[in-house]
Amino acid sequence: MQRNDWKFDYTAVRLAEAASERADYHRERLQFWRTTRDGVMTTIRSEGLEIDEKIVLAFSNPKSRDWDRGAELMIRNDLKKDLSECLEKLRWHTEKLEEYAGWQKMLDANPDSRHSLNIDDWLFFFARQ
Repeated sequence: MQRNDWKFDYTAVRLAEAASERADYHRERLQFWRTTRDGVMTTIRSEGLEIDEKIVLAFSNPKSRDWDRGAELMIRNDLKKDLSECLEKLRWHTEKLEEYAGWQKMLDANPDSRHSLNIDDWLFFFARQ
């Protein structure tokens, strides 16, 4: 018998508990990433902007000045990367939280049912992350 074909029976109550634990995990991670995002946003607001002024602006001769392209405003790349990571993690944990909350509600509504889980099903409900 192939272990990937094995099935294990679980009650809906036990699966609902597992879904609740997974939802709690994603709820905690959402809070972590919200706090992290707020910190990144505070840093961006306070120190993340840089102005790159062209050296030609220092000369007094107007013909040497490039007024149209004299300065460039940039957000530090590390902060853009950090903010993108926060937003991606918030999206992912929000989706997972909704998914596990849905499973918990469905399983709580059918507490007497039994379900055969394969390894992928078991990992969905019981894996650490």
